[in-house]
Amino acid sequence: MSELSVMFGRPPRASAVDDRFELEEAALEELGIESYPVPLDPIVLGDVERALRRLPRPDGRAWLYRGWMLREEEYAALHEAVADRGEELVVDPESFAEATYAPRYLPRLGDRTAPARWTEDEDVAAAWELAQELGPPPWIVKDWVKSAKEDWFGACLVPAGADFRAFSAICERLLDLRGDAFETGFVIKKHLELATLPGWTADRRRVTDEHRLVFWEGDLVAHAPYLDVDSALDDPGRFAPLGRLVESPFFTADVARLAAGGWTVIEINDGGSSTFPEQLDPRDVYRAIAASRG
Repeated sequence: MSELSVMFGRPPRASAVDDRFELEEAALEELGIESYPVPLDPIVLGDVERALRRLPRPDGRAWLYRGWMLREEEYAALHEAVADRGEELVVDPESFAEATYAPRYLPRLGDRTAPARWTEDEDVAAAWELAQELGPPPWIVKDWVKSAKEDWFGACLVPAGADFRAFSAICERLLDLRGDAFETGFVIKKHLELATLPGWTADRRRVTDEHRLVFWEGDLVAHAPYLDVDSALDDPGRFAPLGRLVESPFFTADVARLAAGGWTVIEINDGGSSTFPEQLDPRDVYRAIAASRG
């Protein structure tokens, strides 16, 4: 089996942002796994070969991408460029899309997640019509990849009793905040009441009991509270079936405890661009990956 190395994709000024990849680099060094940085700008601008010049000479490696989020076409170009070197990117473009775009993974989750509808464009009126199939609000609005939780009340939560005018204002605010990064269309999900923990977030929301789970080749290999709070995940094995539902070798699942009891899946994310929570030791993830590759 090919030797595994990790490729960290970061923009030039990433040192000013806490993406915690320095901790992962230290963990990989401790475990004896090679890692190398590549600049994101050439990848985004369509010159992937220039980005890969930072890597060592090809030697049949299998590369695991860890870095800032790429668009599907950018990731596909990276995959092709790595293949042109005679090496491989462990997560192929199809798997990347499977774990990145909500309309790809939501049908697989069934009743493990909130009911949802989606559009394939920025048509707010069409989104409103589809949302009626979910019953009356509250709803959550996002694009195919991300929400604007940083503006929870202005660009994410559609409150109970909202009419089309209020819904439209929230969608337009989401479009404004996401800008050129807005992905494809709207996703509207039924809002579920989540169990809360002591404390408040910076945007005046109660802290919810959410956890991020890391899956590698179908197995749950690590998990931690999404926020840096005191919350243990009882019986993590209940989430093991998710590893067989999502057709990607490396992804994360965000799950939350419901106020009424039970759990729900909030979203699925590609493992390469998922931030590891504060309480998750990256060595746990990379040990599991290394062990699976012999």
